[in-house]
Amino acid sequence: MTNKRVLSKIGMIILIYLVVLVLPGWILQLFKLRGALAINLQVAITAVGTLVLILVDRSTDRQLGLAPAPKLSIADKTLYGVAGMFLLFAVEIVCSLTIILIFGQQTQSQNTQEILQIVKMAPAFVIYAVVLAPMMEEIVFRKNIYGVGRTLINPLGAALTSALLFGLAHNDNHYLIVYAGLGLALCWLFRRTKSITVNIVAHGLFNGITMALALLVH
Repeated sequence: MTNKRVLSKIGMIILIYLVVLVLPGWILQLFKLRGALAINLQVAITAVGTLVLILVDRSTDRQLGLAPAPKLSIADKTLYGVAGMFLLFAVEIVCSLTIILIFGQQTQSQNTQEILQIVKMAPAFVIYAVVLAPMMEEIVFRKNIYGVGRTLINPLGAALTSALLFGLAHNDNHYLIVYAGLGLALCWLFRRTKSITVNIVAHGLFNGITMALALLVH
């Protein structure tokens, strides 16, 4: 497994991820679609893109001769996923307190607020936030940038790179510390379980409960 082939795999996964993020917007602009119909179409296109990302990731794993993930029972995946979710909430609390100490005031995630507005307009967007986004982000940031990337640099460097890029990808400056902290926690979870499915479960549950609580408050 040469460095060139590893970089090629990571680069391909990132490229597909970026295309999946950008393509729906291009299509919606091209056909001048707006409202709930546009959002539902975006979810559908993203679902197809996520499937492509999964297939390419598995194919490139085989080409590199990467060992398959350990087989865990559904019960174990669920248990570890729920434990991972609680870990994420704990990290979010610690990082949020850090933001208060730095900025002197509590800051809400702009990204979360925007998602809530979209969900109110088109409930199908919940599928994107709770299922599709966690799947794509865990494959890109944890499985590849961290998991595969640590064969190029040391594990700590790969984790920090993955966490920083994960934070920047959410485009929420004041909440960057929180997203980076969550990214590090998810890297640790992947390292402990070696199962990207566990990460997806933890990430999806975290997003889902965060959205549900925010909707109840509003």
